[in-house]
Amino acid sequence: MKDKLLANRNLIDTIILIIVGLILGLPLLNSYLNVYIDDGIQHIARASGTYFSMLGNGFFSGNVISSFSNNFGYSWNLFYGPLTAYGIIIFKFICNNFLSAYKLFVFTCLVLSGITMYKFIFSITRNNNAAILAGILYMTFPYHLTDLYTRNALGEFVSFIFIPLVFLGLYNLLYTTENHYYLSIGAIGLILTHNISTAIVAFFSIIYVGINIKKLKETRVKRGLVLNVLFIVLVTSFFWAPLIETKFFTSYQVYEDGMMATPEDTGNHGLTITQLFVTRKDGSFVFELGPHIIVMLAFSIMGIKNVKENIKETYGFFLIGAVISLWMSTKYFPWKLLPEEMCIIQFPWRLLQISGFFLSVVCSINVLTLIKKFTYKDVIVISMISILYLMAFSEYIPYDSEIKDITNYTLGHMSGKEVEVVAGTAKAEYLPVKAYDNRFYIATREDYIYILEGKAIIEDEEKKGTIYKAKISTEGAEYTIFELPYIYYPGYEVRLDGTIIDTFETENGFLGFAMGSNDREHLEVKYRGTAVMQISLAVSIISGIVFIIYVWKKH
Repeated sequence: MKDKLLANRNLIDTIILIIVGLILGLPLLNSYLNVYIDDGIQHIARASGTYFSMLGNGFFSGNVISSFSNNFGYSWNLFYGPLTAYGIIIFKFICNNFLSAYKLFVFTCLVLSGITMYKFIFSITRNNNAAILAGILYMTFPYHLTDLYTRNALGEFVSFIFIPLVFLGLYNLLYTTENHYYLSIGAIGLILTHNISTAIVAFFSIIYVGINIKKLKETRVKRGLVLNVLFIVLVTSFFWAPLIETKFFTSYQVYEDGMMATPEDTGNHGLTITQLFVTRKDGSFVFELGPHIIVMLAFSIMGIKNVKENIKETYGFFLIGAVISLWMSTKYFPWKLLPEEMCIIQFPWRLLQISGFFLSVVCSINVLTLIKKFTYKDVIVISMISILYLMAFSEYIPYDSEIKDITNYTLGHMSGKEVEVVAGTAKAEYLPVKAYDNRFYIATREDYIYILEGKAIIEDEEKKGTIYKAKISTEGAEYTIFELPYIYYPGYEVRLDGTIIDTFETENGFLGFAMGSNDREHLEVKYRGTAVMQISLAVSIISGIVFIIYVWKKH
């Protein structure tokens, strides 16, 4: 019996991680759990809007959610990784409503984060007990659960899955001859999930490679690094290529100075040292590390001398990384002196995400190193302490007896106020600058074509999502300028009697076009995506298939 258990140890450990996930996910079963708090409403609204846009207008129409911004269209997916939106949509087919789909999706991601951490630690220590302890510490890290229940920061929360895979791929590439394609899987997942988490992980990954710069002289390492970079770039091209195109298409508010944050704002959001140890009773998020983490981290003083040689460099890097990332999360890091580009992070305490990864690695290796006969019982004891400790924060979980599925809410409706956060469009940061500066115009504009200059007769006007039709007859003027009821995003195709014509951005940030004098034309508008979008999607699909074949052959 014992031999059978040992032979199936990885499977048993996976089942245990699922059970831990079920315990941590118990609040998800409460029908009154308020998943709309903070960022939650935006993520679920985005998934809902993407689903209905694609349903009525085709795949590329998901780039612009036609019903948002008062039915003039609003884009999330051209600026923000699409994986979270599509993840909810996939589970929506199972649950038949977005509320349950969101809950099932986040539960799945919580368990997957534990499994990927387990995979990473087992690969570097070859010890199941250390691996499952690391997985459980990672799942129960307080900031991880803060992202899940009180911030509802879905992009950041899902990113927890991919951080261990990035470092597993790098470790295998630099220190072993084992499969390094995990680097590609992790990086692809991060890029398609959360831009800020990608930047943070990239920063520490570059340092990790930097301290191993001598290994880059090896042909195997250079070849593997180039291969992974190629896969990462090509598979994710359907996201980053349109993102770059959009940036040069026109000026969008998200890229304006100070829109996301300023050095002053970022510095002011830094944590105090006290907040890493004690949570305030003032509605703050839970940022503390937990006494069990602090005690196991203190073991590093003794553990660093006894860590096995083959992982000593990696252990040392993660220990230093934990200290640096914790420092960067506080107000004592010189955020106010840094360039504004770095302040896209907005909140220094986001660094607690990578801190949670580093600390889970260091603490599990410390326990493995210092407890001579480290057994399953030790894992159970530490895990119980971690879970029981979290119960003290159950009061921070928000509930609402009036909670409804997202389809029962009015989404993306702007009232024209100067400062406004709207369910579905957030702070309107993904509007063109001209549209952002004319939000009152958006709020008061009628949902039909406008004649900005000249005269024309418009007949049989029909608009359905991103599809628009009308018959237009111009009168007199050399040129007649029209403004379509669509905010200016790349990808709209405008035809007059079947011929594609040029479009431009109006002074209001909408889609405009011109007609000559005394023309009578049949107008057709449809969102088809740009050539860049279509080509990059084809490149991603082909590259994804090649990557899957590559992984299959390696296995």
